[in-house]
Amino acid sequence: MFHKHTKKKVLLTAAVLSALSVPAYAAERTENAVATRVHTDEIVVTASRTEQEVKETPSAVEVITRADIDKMGAETLAQALKLAIGIDIQENAMVGNRSAIRGMNTNQTLILVDGRRVRTENTSETMNYYELQRINMDDVERIEIVRGAASSLYGSEALGGVINIIRKHPDKAQAALTLDWTTRQSDQGIRLDSGKVGKWAFSTSFKHMDVRERGTDARSSMYGKKYFFNIDGRMDVAQNKWLDVFFDYLKEDLYMKDSLTQGTSYDHDRFSTGVKYSGRDRRGDYELQTYYTYFDKNQRTRNRASGGLNSFDDMKYNSLIFDGRRSMQIAPNHLLTVGGEYRKEDYESTRIKGSHTKTLEGVTNQLGDSSMNFAALYVQDEWVAGSRWTVIPSVRWDYNDVFGSEVTGKLGTTYKINKGLRLKANIGTAYRAPTASELYFDWRHSPAAQVNVHIVGNPDLKPEKAFNFDVGVEGERGKTFGKLTYFHNKVEDLININTVMTIIPGFPPTRLMTGTYNNIEDATIQGVEFEAKQDLGSGFSLRGLYTYLDARDDQTNARLTGRARHKASLQLSYDDPRHGWNATLWQDWISGYRYAETIGRRTVYKDAALGLMNLVVTKKFSDQFSAYLGVDNIFNKESDALAYDGRIWRGGVRMTF
Repeated sequence: MFHKHTKKKVLLTAAVLSALSVPAYAAERTENAVATRVHTDEIVVTASRTEQEVKETPSAVEVITRADIDKMGAETLAQALKLAIGIDIQENAMVGNRSAIRGMNTNQTLILVDGRRVRTENTSETMNYYELQRINMDDVERIEIVRGAASSLYGSEALGGVINIIRKHPDKAQAALTLDWTTRQSDQGIRLDSGKVGKWAFSTSFKHMDVRERGTDARSSMYGKKYFFNIDGRMDVAQNKWLDVFFDYLKEDLYMKDSLTQGTSYDHDRFSTGVKYSGRDRRGDYELQTYYTYFDKNQRTRNRASGGLNSFDDMKYNSLIFDGRRSMQIAPNHLLTVGGEYRKEDYESTRIKGSHTKTLEGVTNQLGDSSMNFAALYVQDEWVAGSRWTVIPSVRWDYNDVFGSEVTGKLGTTYKINKGLRLKANIGTAYRAPTASELYFDWRHSPAAQVNVHIVGNPDLKPEKAFNFDVGVEGERGKTFGKLTYFHNKVEDLININTVMTIIPGFPPTRLMTGTYNNIEDATIQGVEFEAKQDLGSGFSLRGLYTYLDARDDQTNARLTGRARHKASLQLSYDDPRHGWNATLWQDWISGYRYAETIGRRTVYKDAALGLMNLVVTKKFSDQFSAYLGVDNIFNKESDALAYDGRIWRGGVRMTF
């Protein structure tokens, strides 16, 4: 069994690449630290919590720049990630998006904003589904993605990888206005940057999003309004010392017609606020921050004719986090990073078992609560072992007051075979502790007529543990770039939800879907990633992506659901900076997507396949004005299994003053 060998491997493993906990401006390193590296055009703070060159980091890192976002006309994070390798972005059946990295599910991907955790949903069905649509893209400077386990630096939830959204921190005064339109929603946003006023610089943004009703046969039919508000500021405390403050607010006022007789309103409020002190000295850089997040979720299901309350669902979540990091150049070839984190999460919901009750308009529901405390310490060494060889070990100790202690580690290395060819390898361990919902869920609801759903938690769940490695080669020659990586992830006690359907006699009969959380004893998720780029000349370039995935339950040898065996993309781009034109035409293929379908009283496993062609064209008229027009799913393909509803037209303008 895997756990018998973990302790031996943990000290060997350690980490490198892990993720993105430092904001864009925290990429500042000492001159001596930078001098030990081979300089490249692209720098990231994603892989190791420190500034690092993409070619140097052993991790599988991808950066989506502001220019990339504008060329895509991406108004949501999900759209911005569509051309990334190794990430499977799909619409959820109700609303939101799945984001699976290397076959690991949405709940195994950690999403950060400027290095801060943003998760507010904590069930395997909802974790991160909504977060891809809860980001104001007008504030985003770039997105850094780390593929592969990152628990050695980030702890739980980072089994599959990390997505860090790094926001803008402009140093000049300007105003920006954005207008976006699609056949599914429209957005209007404004952003104001003060520039430097004395020791302070401030930014504030507001965005309104109107999500349209998509019809009774749509697979995602939630509609209504969303509001985003953000303000952040930076003060120069002293030379090379800064104080950052921020406040974010999100309001969702949505509605969904569940059936002909009932509908559900969704009233969600989230705010997050915090402060960070950071700086640098002759030895390295440091940061200390604290931030608080509060999320209030209220759902009301009513009779559409009478307006009477059928059921309600309330949830309150808050988290308080303290974390700090110090990086020091302890020797010419060693950059040491040490850090720690304390996190407290409180959760109250009508969806979890509890001894309390709540009554609303004559309807009584249970009310349960849960509190978890987390603490962590980690250490990482970036060792430049020679002109060709970089080694990055890291190790992290995590404590959870429900599940106790866990040690994870990772070891990554980059070896430069020659100037344009590199070998990269990583080996390590990772884990994810069950959430309060997965442990204590007791949720009953009726999403449609003659359909009842009961989801049950399992207090005997064990944390997910993984042993993983990947090895790859990448290089460039002239106008050609290529990358090939094999990854292997052995997961013990993978948390899964097992659904059983029961027919309740009556006229008409009622279907009862009972879902229970359980651990899959052992699972293996492995595959191959391939990327190739070619500059064709005259402004044209071609990029090809392919991922092969084999994800199985080791006990039954059955394939895991919700994953595609083959995913490929071919992207043709045209860029004419002189005249301001840019266009991208791409074809996506998905095949062997394993899903479960209920036929009568039987559960049948099937494979789905789909091919989608997409196009976006942008025009930059001046430094102050640009526009785009695009169409997703040009040929109007539909798929129930993959939740595709057909063609989407979109367009928008960007104006700065």
